[in-house]
Amino acid sequence: MKLLPITILMLCAAASPIVYGQESSASYDQSATAESLGLEPYAIPSDFFPVFPWDHLGDWGEKYQPLKDGVQSMADCACTLSGFVDTEESVELAKSVGLRCIYESKFERFDDRQVSPEELPGKLAAIDAAIKERVESTKNDPYVLGYNLTDEPGAYHFKSLAAAVAAVKKYAPGKLAYVNLFPGYASTIGADVDSQLGTYSYEEYLERFVQEVKPQLLSYDNYMIEYSEDMRDPARASVFFSDLFTVRRVALKYDLPFWFIGSSLCIMKDSSPPSPTRYAMQTYIPLAAGAQGLTWFLYYPLGWSGSPIDANGAKTLSWQYMRDVNIQAQALGMILKNYRSTELGLTPLYSASEAPNLPQFPTPPTNVLANLSARFSTNGPFAESEKPRILVGEFEALDGASVAALVVNLDFESSVKITFEKPSGYGALKTISPLDGSATEASAEQIESGFWLLPGHGTLFILERGATSPER
Repeated sequence: MKLLPITILMLCAAASPIVYGQESSASYDQSATAESLGLEPYAIPSDFFPVFPWDHLGDWGEKYQPLKDGVQSMADCACTLSGFVDTEESVELAKSVGLRCIYESKFERFDDRQVSPEELPGKLAAIDAAIKERVESTKNDPYVLGYNLTDEPGAYHFKSLAAAVAAVKKYAPGKLAYVNLFPGYASTIGADVDSQLGTYSYEEYLERFVQEVKPQLLSYDNYMIEYSEDMRDPARASVFFSDLFTVRRVALKYDLPFWFIGSSLCIMKDSSPPSPTRYAMQTYIPLAAGAQGLTWFLYYPLGWSGSPIDANGAKTLSWQYMRDVNIQAQALGMILKNYRSTELGLTPLYSASEAPNLPQFPTPPTNVLANLSARFSTNGPFAESEKPRILVGEFEALDGASVAALVVNLDFESSVKITFEKPSGYGALKTISPLDGSATEASAEQIESGFWLLPGHGTLFILERGATSPER
């Protein structure tokens, strides 16, 4: 995964966190649909939720520990996929500890900027042949989820990437052609650097990727929780949510699942160490937005600090924090696989006086939890003007039998208590355990008293639809 120079990261403070650069909608079909494009969304196996470290085991892992020990520690860390593997032996090692894996395609020559129109057909044919050969030995292995094609492509990669994705679909039906995308703070056309996105805006970048490459899912990375110093920097924190809403909107438009990659170590030199709250925030927020996969950059240090495995191959506190949230991601993710995301909103991150030029995001929806409010503890030294920040994602069961809401505390330091009313026409209100996914019916007294949310954490509520349930 390529890291953006800090000078490029600073572009986000001057640009709108919603649209980076000038929109150029003429470069894609605004009326396109999943049906018109013939998209084939990736069907995630029903028995697991993807949680994995974004590491190349063959190139990186063995620098720090034997491959066998590495995949075992990933399984112990509650991952469901290993890092990327590149040999059949590594597939077998992952399989031996119950992990699925994504196989390296070993084809990285996707940049088309130096390819003439006359040369392009030959290049696309070579990609097709290379993918066919690469998938042959693993295409029927159920433990191989798919093939890693490339990381953070620009729009100038899309023609070749489209050929690679089509080849995976053709030669390994049912497997995933995995591509991870840039975040929205990568440079656009018009920036004072070479454009990383190759488009005028992030929205255009995502739209063109879908329309030209025809992917099976969207995967993107965003490290603004860390870069914003745990959301103390208003501009950078807003960029985190801008990307989240933009990716979610495009994914829903084309009925594609999306995966999120967060920071599990210190990418910036002077970052504070990864904390349990930072891990939780990067788990619960994407889940509330409807993410169907969670990835961590990185597992091994590669020169950075704070990684789950240190330079001597030993587990660190970050490993324990990652394990804890991976368990929670699995438990809640397995429940939410049976739901579709319907609404997402949050309370204002900052007052107008603190950050007058930042965008306003949708406010928390109250279709599932009516008259929702939040407060800090009355015992704490909180000013009357201080308002808790929460994010609410709403869902509807695929079978229509229930609705759900995942409420997340966006405060890094203080717990928040939420209260709400159960809408009329619904049956029991249940809370879902983030440890094992079990459901517990909430009593009337508990609903009246309210529910505490730890810093960065959330609670998943499910409401069963009754016979007189309102139409949604």
